[in-house]
Amino acid sequence: MHGSARDLEITRTRAHGVDGAPWAVALNSTAASDDITVTLLALAVVEDVLQVSGVVRVVGRPDVQLSSIPMLSLATLDGPPLGLVRAHGLPSGRLVWVSWTYERPTGAGPEYQARIDHIDLAYRAGGLVKEAVPGPWVFTFSVPDGRSTGTRPDPQASIGEAG
Repeated sequence: MHGSARDLEITRTRAHGVDGAPWAVALNSTAASDDITVTLLALAVVEDVLQVSGVVRVVGRPDVQLSSIPMLSLATLDGPPLGLVRAHGLPSGRLVWVSWTYERPTGAGPEYQARIDHIDLAYRAGGLVKEAVPGPWVFTFSVPDGRSTGTRPDPQASIGEAG
């Protein structure tokens, strides 16, 4: 190697917000009917999209599974529904890991309502039978500490705050 090698100097700093950096919050919110339980696990914001992930479980009916990904309507409490970009699921028996991706709202408040009006099921009874189970499954949640999806949360807000 020609010339002199320089030592790499690393300066440690405290965590700080970076505009446009991805962030997520846990939701841990469940709504249930007699046969179906829906749990919203997390809300994540990455670039220009917002994603809600969760699980849908069919309980007490081992012969039944989802026939499609349920439509989750998501809106701020004071605004119109967000535009759904895509939804997908990963089935695992009667449990389906689901993810809904929306257009990221601008300047949205921290209060949200999510709603599934019906869930489509399929089962075998002398052939494939489909059934639309009416809901609704309704969730109301806040992004903690007044954080909105329009800006990244401040990581300093949780440093040193043990509860």
